[in-house]
Amino acid sequence: MSLSRNVTLVSLGVYLESFGALIVADLHLGYEEVLAEQGIHLPRSQYYKIKGILTKLINYLNPELIVLLGDVKHEFGEATKQEWIEVVDLMRFLKNVTKEVYVIRGNHDNFLISILRREGVPLFEPGMELGNVFLTHGHKRIELGEVSAKKLIIGHEHPAIALRDDLGVKHKFKCFLRGSFRGRELLVLPALSPLMPGSEVNSLPKDKLLSPILRESTLENFRVFVSDPGIGIYDFGELKYL
Repeated sequence: MSLSRNVTLVSLGVYLESFGALIVADLHLGYEEVLAEQGIHLPRSQYYKIKGILTKLINYLNPELIVLLGDVKHEFGEATKQEWIEVVDLMRFLKNVTKEVYVIRGNHDNFLISILRREGVPLFEPGMELGNVFLTHGHKRIELGEVSAKKLIIGHEHPAIALRDDLGVKHKFKCFLRGSFRGRELLVLPALSPLMPGSEVNSLPKDKLLSPILRESTLENFRVFVSDPGIGIYDFGELKYL
């Protein structure tokens, strides 16, 4: 779904055509190992699903640049064995299919730099500019005086909406959010991780939102674009009507 001449929503990511850049956020690799330590045992299938989505997007778009917009790994501390294996494999895979790979540091990405340095992938903090677009994870406030770009793209929030059908059954959908922050256009990406169902932005109190950027925004005026890799992307209108 095209938002403008340069910005297109694709599955759970966004494509900046003028740069040939595919941007995705919140992979949370290694989450199954963290859950296992808490006594919750799940098949380690998340990475293969993420890699499958990325493969389809790469084959369709043939991007020259791929940007991972934070929270590549899940564990806050040192990288777990699963994180090492999956992050290394992902970086090598992406470097083989595109010209450049960049990572924006997220709040879960402690100790990621040693892996990226070994694989020759640059890490940016707090973000980076691509033309008139500033990319940052979204877990910290932005000092806009230091940013010349007129458009902002963040992750971190894992936005989703919850709706009930005629029988009262609740259905949850990942979504993009598009609105404004201090006079600049803001786009929020859903989590690429299939194990991150998301924050129900149409029911959460504002002070419970994860991103300080969204807590400072007039969220009810944001436009909601529901996305599901199996059915596509749909404009659901402004959040205040949901």
